[in-house]
Amino acid sequence: MKKATDNWLKIADKDLKYAKLCLDAQEPLGTITHLHASVEKVMKGLCEELIGTPPKIHRLKKLAVDVCKVNLEKRQIDFITLLDEAFIDSRYPEDIAQFEKEFDIESCKKFYLETKEVIKCLKNLLIKS
Repeated sequence: MKKATDNWLKIADKDLKYAKLCLDAQEPLGTITHLHASVEKVMKGLCEELIGTPPKIHRLKKLAVDVCKVNLEKRQIDFITLLDEAFIDSRYPEDIAQFEKEFDIESCKKFYLETKEVIKCLKNLLIKS
């Protein structure tokens, strides 16, 4: 594994840890932001390993499907698309109360578990490459 890939994975692990801290503190905004960042950084590590320096983009589906050309299950693609949308909402919420209603702690718990599954899948792809 390339040193740069390992670095991406270490940062991704930190973001997942920060997401859990935000989740435990019942902070949906931080939870979503760090969940997205953790998946993005694992994908950038995968890009690093497969094609070289990853592009400076944040869209998870574009990174996975268009750039890295990984084959994810439809449910995983649907999830990362939803996580992309939630991330945009977390970065630029028009109404924080509405955001926290839509992405309450229970839904954030589900996002957290699904994120861990996607990361596991992506890391398995790294092992196979």
